[in-house]
Amino acid sequence: MSNGTIQIQPSFTHTMQEEIARLRRVIVTQDREIIRLKNIINYRAIEHNITPMSIDCVMHHACVFFNMTIDMLTDRNREGERVKARMAACWICNRRYKHTFKSIGRKMAHRDHSTIMNACDKADELMRWDKAFKHQVDMIINSIEQEFVTNPS
Repeated sequence: MSNGTIQIQPSFTHTMQEEIARLRRVIVTQDREIIRLKNIINYRAIEHNITPMSIDCVMHHACVFFNMTIDMLTDRNREGERVKARMAACWICNRRYKHTFKSIGRKMAHRDHSTIMNACDKADELMRWDKAFKHQVDMIINSIEQEFVTNPS
């Protein structure tokens, strides 16, 4: 020891730096594993209808898919594409995510629960014979679930 300083052997310092680097890699790996497990849990929740998506989320995705605004989706217009988009959104909210007819109706410009029930029944019937409509509904569901898996709240 000279001048009150302690000389640390180079091998000790090098070993300590390696250990710190190793611990940092372990922490990063554990953080990634936690994120991966959260994504699996969220996906399973969706798969088993444990965590329903919000009606607003479904409406947003239906609007993006059918290239319309929320106002267009919820207005009283009976134009073909708007009706299909409304039926798809209602069906997804009720049949897939188990929202009540009443709660869906409130979000869909205060429609009566029986109107929403009718839309879901018509969507069921339409999906039986119109494979394109069924594919559209499946695409909307996939986009919702992909968003939820990649951006869990």
